Amino acid sequence: MFKYLGLLCVVGSVWCGNLVEVLQTDGESLLIKYVTAAGLAPAILAGTYTIFAPTDAAFNAVGTEAELLKDTAALAEILKYHVVKGVIPSTAATNELQLETLAGTKIRFNTYSHNHAVTVEGSKITKFDLSASNGIIHVIEKVMMPPTGDIVDLVVGTSDLSTLLAQVQDVGLASALKGDGLTVFAPTNAAFARLGSTLLRRITSNKGLLKEILEYHVVPHTEYSAGLYNREFLRTLDRHHDTIRVHAYGGGISINNGKVTQADIAATNGVVHVIDHVLIPARYLLFLGFGKCLNMFRYCCIFLAVHCVFGGNLVEVLQANGESRLVQYATACGLADTILGGTFTIFAPTNAAFDALGTEQELLSDKTVLTTILLYHLTNGVIRSTDAKNELTVESVAGLKVRFNIYNHNNAVTVEGAKISKFDLDASNGIVHVIDKVMIPPTGGIVDLVSGNKDLSTLLSLVQKANITGIIQSDPLTVFAPTNAAFSRLSSNVLNRLNSDTALLKEVLEYHLVPHTEYSPGLYNREYLRTLDAKRDVIRLSVSERGVSVNSYGHVIKADIPATNGVVHLIDHVLVPLRYWRTFGFGK
Repeated sequence: MFKYLGLLCVVGSVWCGNLVEVLQTDGESLLIKYVTAAGLAPAILAGTYTIFAPTDAAFNAVGTEAELLKDTAALAEILKYHVVKGVIPSTAATNELQLETLAGTKIRFNTYSHNHAVTVEGSKITKFDLSASNGIIHVIEKVMMPPTGDIVDLVVGTSDLSTLLAQVQDVGLASALKGDGLTVFAPTNAAFARLGSTLLRRITSNKGLLKEILEYHVVPHTEYSAGLYNREFLRTLDRHHDTIRVHAYGGGISINNGKVTQADIAATNGVVHVIDHVLIPARYLLFLGFGKCLNMFRYCCIFLAVHCVFGGNLVEVLQANGESRLVQYATACGLADTILGGTFTIFAPTNAAFDALGTEQELLSDKTVLTTILLYHLTNGVIRSTDAKNELTVESVAGLKVRFNIYNHNNAVTVEGAKISKFDLDASNGIVHVIDKVMIPPTGGIVDLVSGNKDLSTLLSLVQKANITGIIQSDPLTVFAPTNAAFSRLSSNVLNRLNSDTALLKEVLEYHLVPHTEYSPGLYNREYLRTLDAKRDVIRLSVSERGVSVNSYGHVIKADIPATNGVVHLIDHVLVPLRYWRTFGFGK
């Protein structure tokens, strides 16, 4: 009986315990202690709530037990700020969602897709959806402190931001800072003092300029430190929507040249990060005369370097990363203005990739063709590496789709078979991924490719005879395509047998088809690929320095010929399922 009761208690605690019991089971003992001391336990047990539960370590980082229990009224307000009526599962969390707490003030969710972080008032949720009989719990890594007001109130109440406050009031920016969902990188008084009296006077005497510089510190969405990442670009509120660049490293976070000295100060309408330098849009650096001791040449170098590193457009980022050929060819084809006039993802071939395709003279001899090739490397919008999925197709500016493939065994990511060697080079108007080959737009589907290749005429006639043209038009598909010479290697008896037995011919041809896209960067030694024949027989790959072979006797003589519905590899032998070897009299 004792064991029965013990088991009943354990099961009740784990699967239908109330909020306090689930907190205890999960180890949030300090939260329970403080809730009990503040007299909130009966209220929590009497309703249905979502609790954002700080860990014991989070409470210890705020203060000792003696310090926190010294004012139980203040502690109760902090604790109520972690409780929301009703059940809010993780699936309900959307970016910038606000929920009213028992303290009467709202808390804000933020979701960051690049690292899958979810925060509430900047505190990262480390455990989701601990269900209880009267609610749900999400464990968070920091104690959330109720904000004392909005961003303007915060600046007003911080003596070290008095210069910023005066400038904001001078240009009438206070109302803009009362908008919701804002991030402000707030320069301290010392940051303004670093400008020097002459430069500061020059900025403050031109209200239009001052307003732009101040707006350059404001981002129109909430960016807590948990969501910031290295080489991130954030578009600001100034009239040109210039970008600031984030540098995240082990020792902290910098914005352009300004180091964040205090992060994640919550306000009711967003968040403030205090920084130690005033941020200046790159286009004003020369105008404001930074570095008078430098000559004009060095002025230009600094201007270009800062603009490229901290707010570069796509062309500048390409140039900075060394893709000079792509920039040269885009300019020669009149595409630079197109690239600068929109927001794009560029799959950027290296200089070596272009050189492998042809000389400058050869490539520039037909700019119409070159333009189509270059536009095939551009897609509208921003596609990050985290958006890439296997077999995802995205329409290029050339009007044809490009296909992503992801190969888990070697972590390779390809686009139209070109391996991505550098991911996510952010620019002010898009993003760049560097690839190791120039992608050539396909002329059609696999059937079109076979029809247009005279060395595959035997394969074409047999595909038509077996009536599998429709299958070869499916998407996605990999075809290991035997050449005419490959078929001629078969004896006349085998060829006659294939031609006289359509069902057998169909199976042998389907044994050359794999129902997904396998470019050569994804092939590996001793890999087995299931085919489309009736028995779903497998083919085996051998990959070495000498190349790729299929079933040891079929050598890939030309790889990675793209088609709109997949890829073709030419092989020098016809593949025959092992179960038909005796039928054909192989190995007598």
